[in-house]
Amino acid sequence: MLIKTIGYVISLAWVASAACEAQTATPYPAKAIRMVVGFPPGGGNDAMGRLFGQKFAERFGQSVVIDNRPGAGGNLAAELVAKSVPDGYTLLVISSGHPIQGLLKKHLSYDPIRDFSSVAQLVHYRSVLVTHPSVGAATVRDLVALAKAKPSAINFVSSGAGSNSQLAGELFRYIAGVNIVHIPYKGTAQAMTDLMGGRVQMMFAPSLTVAQHVQAGRLRALGVTSAKRSRVMPDIPTLAEAGVKNYEFASWYGILAPARLPSDIAATLHAEAQRALQAPDVKERLHAEDLDPANASSAQLDDIRQTELAKWRKIIAQLGLKFE
Repeated sequence: MLIKTIGYVISLAWVASAACEAQTATPYPAKAIRMVVGFPPGGGNDAMGRLFGQKFAERFGQSVVIDNRPGAGGNLAAELVAKSVPDGYTLLVISSGHPIQGLLKKHLSYDPIRDFSSVAQLVHYRSVLVTHPSVGAATVRDLVALAKAKPSAINFVSSGAGSNSQLAGELFRYIAGVNIVHIPYKGTAQAMTDLMGGRVQMMFAPSLTVAQHVQAGRLRALGVTSAKRSRVMPDIPTLAEAGVKNYEFASWYGILAPARLPSDIAATLHAEAQRALQAPDVKERLHAEDLDPANASSAQLDDIRQTELAKWRKIIAQLGLKFE
């Protein structure tokens, strides 16, 4: 009888404690949010983090700190977030290459699928094949012919090993049947600097980061990676139109949080991301920068991440790619 009484008292105490915590729980967010970006300032991930971070700060009335943690193709940042407390105060800006990092790196300390909660898919974007003007190729066909005539003489740079810019280049190498050499950098900005300086020859980069350089004549655009042409460079053909048959490489940016993020916090963050996408100034900017808003729910982003993994597992095997 005494044991039952003690158990009953403990149960009452637990219920009272839980009720008290529920009544006194601090509404989210109650402090600054950290938006972690796995690349230096100047690239697409960074631009998305700053754009949506600003909108979150305006709505939440809390600071959103952009924390650039470049290195290992974004994996240093991903590792940091994967091991953070799932309380909504540490978020990760990703591109569509993130879910497949386990296929590209042998010794990751985290699982790109299991160790993250989906928050929001932000935008879809297309990349552009750009070259330095000194490269003797006015068209994609010219570039392919040059690469075949001079195997290993042309290099393509990327924002990091395993990044979307590398994957787009590897897919081009395979379909076009050319021997071009990959050189990874620690971010888009650094790669672009060397490309515009003529120290490297070509790159697959998001249209929002290269459009102004193409217009200024610092870079030459030969083709876009998507199935449809770019809004900001409508005269540039798709790679498929330019002769690389069946080539298509579409990408997106999104936000993740550590696994086991509470559902109410995930719902709040997702709703604010969707609200930001509807803001007139954001709509105008996305249109001008050739970005298309994404409307996937958090559950749909879970499915998208799994789909990317399955798709690229097959493609990487077909390409015969080997990553460190």
